[in-house]
This record gives sequence, structure tokens and C-alpha cells, in this order.
Amino acid sequence: MIRLSGKAITKRYGATRALDGLDLDIASGEIVGIAGPNGAGKSTLTRMLAGEETADSGEITLTRGDTVVDEVWRRVAVVHQEPHIWPNMTVEQNLAVGREGRWFGDITPEPVSAKAVLERLGIAGFAHHELADLSLAVQQRVEIARAMLSDADVYLFDEPNSALTEEESEALFATMAELAGSGKIVLLITHRLNDFVRCCQRILVLRDGRIRCEIRGAEISETSIAAQLTPAETAEREALPASARTAPKADGAPLLKLQSCSDRFGAFRDISLDLAPGRVLALSGVEGSGARELAQAMGAFRPFRDRSGQTFTTLDQASVAYLAASRRDTVFRNLSVGDNLASRLAGRSLGRLPPFIDPAKIDALAARAIKRYRVKTGGSHAPITSLSGGNQQKVVLGAAMEQGTDIIVIEEPTRGVDISSKADIYELLRDFAAQGRAVVVFCTEVQEIFDVADDVVVLSHGRIVGRVDMAGIATIPELADLLASYEAV
Repeated sequence: MIRLSGKAITKRYGATRALDGLDLDIASGEIVGIAGPNGAGKSTLTRMLAGEETADSGEITLTRGDTVVDEVWRRVAVVHQEPHIWPNMTVEQNLAVGREGRWFGDITPEPVSAKAVLERLGIAGFAHHELADLSLAVQQRVEIARAMLSDADVYLFDEPNSALTEEESEALFATMAELAGSGKIVLLITHRLNDFVRCCQRILVLRDGRIRCEIRGAEISETSIAAQLTPAETAEREALPASARTAPKADGAPLLKLQSCSDRFGAFRDISLDLAPGRVLALSGVEGSGARELAQAMGAFRPFRDRSGQTFTTLDQASVAYLAASRRDTVFRNLSVGDNLASRLAGRSLGRLPPFIDPAKIDALAARAIKRYRVKTGGSHAPITSLSGGNQQKVVLGAAMEQGTDIIVIEEPTRGVDISSKADIYELLRDFAAQGRAVVVFCTEVQEIFDVADDVVVLSHGRIVGRVDMAGIATIPELADLLASYEAV
């Protein structure tokens, strides 16, 4: 029997109390979910178990039978929401890090075959590819593979399937069940309430730095979890479907016009579309469809090629701010909340006499932006890493909006974000578009498209195969069936 215990754990970041006397008691043999809204302390607890943070007070202990384990973090494997990988190394080399002795022929036997794990996760074909050249979904599976090869006592999965398909998610849940069945401690942190219902035997609800309640067995449902996550005074605000919103029809010239444009690497081809002001456009398609790559090109992150073979970017037509799917690529982790909010500004926005920066000007700008973009933080000087994932995303989005750009292109805008922050982000995006600007989102979830988009462009095998005006869509199942029919073409 393996047991993980925490007693009166506290952790502060300035005026913010991330963990407030948290108690924890988890035994091996079951999958335990840890639920909580953004800012509840989940990320802090994860970093603490991984050895990335130390408690201000209290203690964490791990016992195997009657033996107390020294340095608990060495026996914990974490699958992070944002993959902790080395992009300049191959998949195989990433798996070898920390296991070099076994990899190169140490007499210590391998508990699990690396090749078998890669095959099981469907990424064996990428073994010799550098991570920088692979999609976020593959990077996520490499992170999972590293955890599976660690032979740890505790496996903590933090939003592990946020970039995975439904089929890949099912395979992951089966692996988690096998780990629990073999006598390991398995913890799942996610904002997808249905994932808790599908695979957990027990749910611990974390709010304001403490475990506030426990839900067991037959009592576990999306409704029961949601009721515990959101106090009555901040009851869940549901995003309106596009059919119930009053998004304006296109007036004036398109902000961006594409005519027979292709990707120079072949990810998409012969793309023609107009991006109208005042609208939120969703790009939909499975990985490999070209939808993600089209979003990156529209965000000026990769070049287009026209029919004549000339390359160009959207910056030739309109000002664009691009936000990648992974916050590791959009957040300056060594800077404060205020500095992140000001990070995309330049010139007189930051000081009276460029290139000199006026700290008071940044402080005033940050204070306004924190309120405008509904960022929950202890102040503009708080480290960005002290914020929850949802509040970090609002900072990233706020920094882009402060630029005064014409178009925002954002991949998976609410990946790993709780219900309340999702509603905030959708509202911010719609408000931005309503100012005569435009938003392009690449979405992997039908729910998100339904909640935020005014128009949808569906891609398959690199080509546009369907277009949807969301004003004519009444329900999520109706939208799902329509998108599936297009993607099957």
C-alpha cells in the first residue's frame, strides 16, 4: 500500500494565499480527481508534489508500507498541461533524459519498454523527429510517455488530454486505470467534468487553497461537481450560442482577404476566404487537416504562398496579434503580471522619451488592464507564475488587445481553463470583434465553437470543405453532426 499525505500545507505569493492549510490523504489503487476553479491552488499543489515549489509550512509525506520515502518528488511523475519537453531533441532523446544509464545498457532492467510505450501512444513513427517540428498533440503524448517510463509511485495528470482526440483520451484513461490497478497512486486534474465522471472513483474539490469536500462513487456526476466548484455568489455564467447573440453582419471591406493561398510546406492549399470586421471566425478540423496551420498563417506566424509562388504574410494587409495554444509560448514566466500586460507595447505607450521606460506608466496601464480583463491577482507586481492558468490566459489576451491590433488569431483560447474564465474569455473576444475588428480562433472542441464563433470554416486534407453561419445553428449536437459530415468528405 502506498499512501500520500499532506498536513496543514500553506503557500503564499505576496498577498495571495495559494494553499491555506491544505490536508490531503490518498491511498493507492484508485484514480482520484482533484477539481477546482482557477486560482483554487491546483497548480501550486502540482508544483509542490513535483518538487518545483516548497511549502511555507506543513509537510507532504509518502509511505510505502511502513517505510517513509525521502524526497517525495523523486517518486512523483507529472504529466503537465504545458508539455515539459526539450524541443531541440528528438522524441527518443526526450525519453532518455534522466534514464541515460538504462538507455545505454546499464544492467538495471527496464520496467517498461520505451518502444512499446511509443507504439501504445501511437507516436512510434515520430521517434527520430525533433519535438519542435511536431504538433502540440504529439508533444503532449511524449510527456505522457516520459511519465509512463518513470516507474514512479505517484502519477499526477494535469489536463493530460487537452490536446488529444477522443480516441486518444480513451486510451489514456485505460492506461491510468492500469496504473491504479497495479498499486500506484493516480491523480487527475482537469476542467473537463465529464473526464472525472468517466474514470475517477473519488473527487476532491479544492477551493481557496483547501479541500472543501469529497465526492465518491455513485455520487460523482457533472452536476454534483459543478455545484461544488462555483459558490452561489459567483454562479456559473453560460456563454450564449451564436444564434442568440447579435453579432453584426459584415459591413465595410474585409480586414483580411485570401485568394487561392497555400502553405509552402503543403499543410493547406487553395484557400480563399474573407475575414469580415465585427465577427469571430472559427477554423475547425482534426489535426492534420490544415486548420491549425491556416490559423498560424493568418496570424503571420508562417507565410502564405499565392498562386504565382510568391510568399507573403497577413501583416501586408492588416495588423495581427497571434497567440499560440501553449501558454509556455505566450507568457514571459520571468516577468510580473504588469510587465506581461505591457510586453507587446512600444514607444510612447511605455515612456515619455523612447527608448526610456517609465515604470509609473506601466503600473497605471497594468492596473487598468487588470480590471478591464478581469484578472484575479494580488497586484501588477505579482509573478505571472503565481496566477492560475485561466488568469494567465486573460493576461496574454489582454496584452494582445492593448496593442490596438486589427485582428487577433488565437489557438485553443480556453485550453485548460475553468468554466468561469471561459465565459470571461469568450466575452472579451466578442467585445474585441464588436469594435470593428476581427477574431480568428482555432478550436478542437465543438462546445467552444458553439460558444464563441459567428462563422466557421471547416478544413479537411488541407482544403476548405464547409462553411457555417452560426446564426442558423440552434444546438451543439446539430453543430457536431454538421461538422462531422464536412470532415468526412
